[in-house]
Amino acid sequence: MAENWNKRFGGDPDEKSKNIQDWMYGAGGKVLGAILVVLGLYFVLRIFL
Repeated sequence: MAENWNKRFGGDPDEKSKNIQDWMYGAGGKVLGAILVVLGLYFVLRIFL
């Protein structure tokens, strides 16, 4: 039981960070990048216009 729990939630820290990096550089990264670009443009336009 404890071993299964550790495998599911603890796991390998390197593996977990790799999964996060894969997500960041994959679809998640594109979404975050698009949001940052839109917010950046919005604030720049608010300041200068």
